[in-house]
Amino acid sequence: MGEGARPPSLGDICWAWLDPVSGREQGGRRPVVVVSGRGYLDVVDALAMVVPVTRVDRGWENHVAVEAGVVSGFAMTEQVRTLSRQRLQGIVGAVEDDVLREIRRWLADFLELGEPWPGLP
Repeated sequence: MGEGARPPSLGDICWAWLDPVSGREQGGRRPVVVVSGRGYLDVVDALAMVVPVTRVDRGWENHVAVEAGVVSGFAMTEQVRTLSRQRLQGIVGAVEDDVLREIRRWLADFLELGEPWPGLP
């Protein structure tokens, strides 16, 4: 992110450059939803965990609808990845709490973590 820009937070939507990629990974410049918690972001200050957003509605249950400012699409929860924060090109909005809960529910399911922690968005 640019010099002096605030660091990303859980639920923020940022533009990111995802190339280079391999296989079926999402690539190009696209919005991503930050899914790292505050503890991770405070300690690991050079990285952020994100899920990419696509405009294509594939009708998949795990693609969570995202509407925030200029970003409209679907969070691809099956493609969670860790990026260098240098790939993030600015915060353009944030998802609503219920959307973040749904994204985190899918991540917990895919990673077999059980239910997300009570009381957290």
